[in-house]
Amino acid sequence: ARTADHRTRDSCPAARSATLTRDTQDMKLPPATELRRIHALIEVPPELRAPDLARTAHHEAGHVVLMEWAGLTPIKASATERAGLAEWDLAHIGVEDPTGYDRPLAAAHAAAVMHAGIVAELIHARLPWRGVLYRPRSQDWKLAAQLLAPHFGAGLAGHGFSQRTAQAVLTHHWPRVQQIAAELIERGELN
Repeated sequence: ARTADHRTRDSCPAARSATLTRDTQDMKLPPATELRRIHALIEVPPELRAPDLARTAHHEAGHVVLMEWAGLTPIKASATERAGLAEWDLAHIGVEDPTGYDRPLAAAHAAAVMHAGIVAELIHARLPWRGVLYRPRSQDWKLAAQLLAPHFGAGLAGHGFSQRTAQAVLTHHWPRVQQIAAELIERGELN
């Protein structure tokens, strides 16, 4: 049961602030090197390394669904056992009201489009996201890094946020991912 003292302190902003200050003064902060990494750095699981048409189709379908979610216009997607590609129309990227434009968030959403492929592979393989999937030789990673660097620096926080955004969107829209992947498996391309 709460005492009268707690009710008074909780209802008074000045008292609540003083209590928080006292409580946080005793906290030990982790070393700065630990604060730079919010998420664990994870290698791509072995299940996602061998050539596989269904995996590639889901990878490209993931990009397409994130493009649709982000308001980009997908114009083409293709998938084979060893490679795939998803493209969007860059002519439709514009900012009507620059004052209401959140550049870091827009960069993170654009990076989510880049990370959506590998995240879709995880979901397709029924593997959990355990941390930032680090793929420095991947074109998707390189483009995401270029988008994120001006706003988040060279660290992993922006990649983690973008991958988790992709995971949330793709999980919610998984039937659409599967629809596009099935078409890519059957026809090899989507126009």
